[in-house]
This record gives sequence, structure tokens and C-alpha cells, in this order.
Amino acid sequence: MTTSAAIKEPVLVLGGAGFIGSSIVRALVAQGLRPRVLTRPSRSIANLRDILDRIELIHGDFMDDTVLRVAMKGVHTVYHLITTTFPNMVIESSNYDLLSNLLPTIRMLEIARESGACRIVYASSGGTIYGEPQQLPIPESHPLAPKSAYGQSKLTIENYLSFYGRTTPLEVSILRLSNPYGPQQNPFGNQGLIAVAMGCLLDGRPLKVFGEGTAVRDYIFIDDVVDALLRASVAAPDVLNISYGEGRSVMQVLEAVERVSGRKLNRVQLPDRRGDVSVNVLDNARARSRLGWAPSCGFEDGVARTWAAFRAA
Repeated sequence: MTTSAAIKEPVLVLGGAGFIGSSIVRALVAQGLRPRVLTRPSRSIANLRDILDRIELIHGDFMDDTVLRVAMKGVHTVYHLITTTFPNMVIESSNYDLLSNLLPTIRMLEIARESGACRIVYASSGGTIYGEPQQLPIPESHPLAPKSAYGQSKLTIENYLSFYGRTTPLEVSILRLSNPYGPQQNPFGNQGLIAVAMGCLLDGRPLKVFGEGTAVRDYIFIDDVVDALLRASVAAPDVLNISYGEGRSVMQVLEAVERVSGRKLNRVQLPDRRGDVSVNVLDNARARSRLGWAPSCGFEDGVARTWAAFRAA
């Protein structure tokens, strides 16, 4: 992070043991801060094992108001990175999504307001919130028409965040991320094509490929995501796309993984998934202008760095 503005403490990272969360926690620790981390008791803290003495760890459920009040006490800045559902979850999961994502977020906003928190930085989903693109790359002004329950949930949460930003002293920044990837991403997850492909190579598992592999996504390296999130916490409240700004098909991504690793994937083709958009490439010009930010890691370099980290783990 190169901005001269300092992040004010205390800082709370909701979902700080996950892929993006642990990466932000590490960046905060590197700046000399002691971030507070809220994560579920069942969530592995392997991503934070070597810095546990430099963070304040709170185990608890996002749906527990009592835990949220403890975690939020005295906090200035909150990074909200928790999500309990995935883009490919079907519409029948909407009730669980409501109970585990939307309602706890509204309660978190109320508790944040009551406790005197100043800034909320939310990681939304630029890959699902816009739906099928009417133009490429997709700007923040594009119509919002999600095809999946996951995207609809993200949009609804955004609306509540914006409402609190308009009607309370809370300053709210919403970052619509494209497809983050990098070291420490879950190789057994329901999302994260690059990490899952690399996990399959290392374990000898077959990789499930949905459809013809022609779906195009915008992949951004985790360090660039973290840089944007940190900058957003000290910049004027805004809604911004955070992306690399270039699209690659599933097959192009898998070919890059094979080139970098020198290994061949065993691919199993499955039908297309309901709710997936065909193309998603985000316009990041606004983030460049408003945050003084730009992605610095090229795609091939990012894949190589990710593979090296996976092999060393």
C-alpha cells in the first residue's frame, strides 16, 4: 500500500482467516497494526498460524449478536469479507443465505453504528452482481441484474450498506471484486478455478470443467485486491470495480496453469451451471482514478507465483 494516509485502529476483519481476509490481516500486521479477527470456531486458522501473536483472534459466529458486540467494541474500521454461500449455490439456498449473510450484515451495521465505528469496507462480487453484460468492460454504472442467488444477495447487502452510508455517520466503501486468485486460496473450494486446478495437479484429482470451458472471467492477483481494500479504507466512500481488466476463458486459464506447472490436467466435462454468466470483464478506470490504484501483477506472473506457493506448502 503506497498511500500516505494511515489506517486508524482498532481494525476488525470479519472473515479474517479466509483467503482474502488472511491476506489483508497479513498486510495490516506488516504495517505495524494489531488487527482484530473474527472467524468461526470451525474455520481453520492455518493461514494465520505464524502471526497469531500479532493479532487479536475472536472465535465466534457472524450470526451471534453477542460475539459481534465484543468484536466491534471500540473499532474504527471494519473489513467485511464474510460470505457463507457460493456463486453456484442454487436458488433453494436463498433462505440460508438470508439467515447467514443478509440479516447478520444488517445487525452488524446496527452494532457498528451503536459502537461508534467509522468505516465499513465491503468485498462485493463484481463477477455476479451485474449479470450478463450489456457492454464490455463493465462499468459501475452498468445495470445490476444478477443471474444467481449469490449475486442477488450481494446486491441486497450493497443496498443496505449504501442506505446506512446515507443515513448514519458510517462511511461505507463497496469494492466489486472480479475473480481473486493467489497463494492460500482453498484448492478444495467451490470457487477459485486456479487454486482448484493446482490442487488437482498436486493431488492427482480430476478437475471438473463446466460446459465447453468458454466462460470468460477477469482474474486479479490477491496482492492487488489487498492493496485496493487498504486504500479504500482511507479514501472517500465509494463503489468501485477492482479487477485486472482483461478476460480469459476457462480453457485459457487451464492452459496457463499447465504451462507454468509443466503438468497436464485430467479434465472431466460437466454441463453448464445454472446462474453462471458467459462473460465478465470489469472496467477498473474509476478505481484507478479514485484510489490511485492499479493492478501490478500480470496474469502469467500471478499464476507462476501461486503455483510456487502451492508447491512449497
